[in-house]
Amino acid sequence: MKPYYEHSGVTIYHGDCRDVIPHITADVLVTDPPYGVNLGNSEETRPGLLVKKGYESYVDSPENFDRVVTPAITLALSIVDRGVVFCAGHMVWRLPPAQAIGGIFLPAACGRGPWGWNSFAYALLYGKAPDLHKGAKPTGISSSATADGRGHPCAKPLTWMGWAIQLSSRMGEIIVDPFMGSGTTLRAAKDLGRPAIGIDIEERYCEIAVKRMAQETLF
Repeated sequence: MKPYYEHSGVTIYHGDCRDVIPHITADVLVTDPPYGVNLGNSEETRPGLLVKKGYESYVDSPENFDRVVTPAITLALSIVDRGVVFCAGHMVWRLPPAQAIGGIFLPAACGRGPWGWNSFAYALLYGKAPDLHKGAKPTGISSSATADGRGHPCAKPLTWMGWAIQLSSRMGEIIVDPFMGSGTTLRAAKDLGRPAIGIDIEERYCEIAVKRMAQETLF
């Protein structure tokens, strides 16, 4: 399978990650899959959802999450040693069971739920932390960082993905993000000296990610 982009340890594929994953090798999964913010082409609005159209090929519904995202994460986990998968709290039960739950504490909160303001960005932790015998790291941090968007409706802050990569990987290990979006995981991996593979089904986000790879180191 021919990459969309390949340079300085970073490889990008344009396509359905379920088709690409069987043809690649990687060590660590770090990703933020689409969930619960209406990122697809559906015009439906429901209480508690943000209307942010971002993927013409994907309807952001629980049924599609089960059909597309869960199998893709399961497949990605089968080729790596460990992983960090960001997930909204109400979608945790739809993903494969994790060994631990970590994430980001958000002092300013990030939306309301049935119990009030949501103050956490959850991250499911799969496998076992590398070099745990050398000392344990916190599985969560506090952050008020914001994403610059980069043309993607639900980008994560660069510092968040950098934290996830440092928590889950050793130098030289290959990071894979099957739901790459605008390439924040790849940018963080490159800045931290890790090779990385990103996959996205929308070519416009592949284009944005390629442009980000040409920037100077951001950390």
